[in-house]
Amino acid sequence: MNRRDLWGKIALGTFLLAGLLGTLFLAAWNNTSIPKLDLIGEISGMEDKSDERKIAFSYRNGDEQITGYAKIKVQGSSSLAYEKKNYTIKLYSDKDCDEKMRVDLGWGEQNKYCLKANWVDRTHARNLVTANLAAQAQEKYGLLTQTPNNGCVDGFPVEVYANGRFLGLYTWNIPKDAWMFAMDEDDPNHLVLSGQGWEEANYFRAMPGFDTWSMEVGEESEEVQEKLDRLFDFVMNSSDQEFRDHFSEYLNLDAAVNYYVISDIAYLHDNLGKNMLLATYDGQVWYLCLYDLDTSWGTTNDGLGLVDYQDRLLDLSANLLLERMEQCFPRELAQRYFELRAELFSDEHILAEFDRFREEIPRLTFAKEILRWGEGTIPSRADLPGFDYDQIREYLSSVGPRLDAKYTALAG
Repeated sequence: MNRRDLWGKIALGTFLLAGLLGTLFLAAWNNTSIPKLDLIGEISGMEDKSDERKIAFSYRNGDEQITGYAKIKVQGSSSLAYEKKNYTIKLYSDKDCDEKMRVDLGWGEQNKYCLKANWVDRTHARNLVTANLAAQAQEKYGLLTQTPNNGCVDGFPVEVYANGRFLGLYTWNIPKDAWMFAMDEDDPNHLVLSGQGWEEANYFRAMPGFDTWSMEVGEESEEVQEKLDRLFDFVMNSSDQEFRDHFSEYLNLDAAVNYYVISDIAYLHDNLGKNMLLATYDGQVWYLCLYDLDTSWGTTNDGLGLVDYQDRLLDLSANLLLERMEQCFPRELAQRYFELRAELFSDEHILAEFDRFREEIPRLTFAKEILRWGEGTIPSRADLPGFDYDQIREYLSSVGPRLDAKYTALAG
């Protein structure tokens, strides 16, 4: 064999090997062990919630495959400005989106879901892990057991594609909707309202309106306004003795105590006014419910830095309801804190829950996410503190002893 033939065979072999390796790489790239959703249709340029589009979809999870149609629109508030969007998606069996498709993804057959981009938290874990920890605490005290996740959001990681092109790592979540609370939308006493900002009314320091508290379940009406006014008047104007003696006529105490303590442990500074949910089944007694928990464990709400948790604890007194709870129920708060820290909110259990969630996401999926969204409107997203599990460990070791001291003092 002459030298030219030898080099030709080597070149051919190299070419074939490269092709084989490329094929194997592409196969691995497209077959990670994680659910996949392909959105088929035009979704680019969606910036406003009023822009709802009809598309087709294909969902695959192992051997399970679901195809159909969907109405899709962007979701969120401040997150609307980010390049990678959140979406609300409603499923249908026909192209015109007239016949609802209900699919069971672990919470019973439902039509409406939410796709969360988790733009400020590359771990994609903070929102769902914190919600599941809260749900475990709710379960422990028998709260909202009729709901899919004890009145908390739930979800799972999913790769999302747009017309076959990788759009990003998302989490497929329960929406802020009636079925999250096992509510009947036709029952006028089944109501959920969400705090919309950081106004005085969001902190129970002024009377509420539908501009500061938006309806998530139910319709705006004079009757709903009266129910809200009754609650706010009690919080704002009752004496300390009345507040303690009649609290359970207005608010579920176990749910409120959980809200206070979990907000304190996880530093949920974005949930003291905005993102607080008020839910009621009888129009009289309200449950405080945690929602949108990606700003947690020490990060700022834009993901660009850390709060000053090295030197101070979360100031819950900004919210009058929470401030009055500390004044009137200090021992109840202390007892709940130490009960939760002994088990469900111990450092070990918190970190184990984060590790469990991380193991659900293949490393290759994280790599694909970095390649797709590694740079964007936020400089050096790879450096965001919210991306770092070590920061969560450091947060716990820093804050834990000072929280212990605070609740020891509350216990008297």
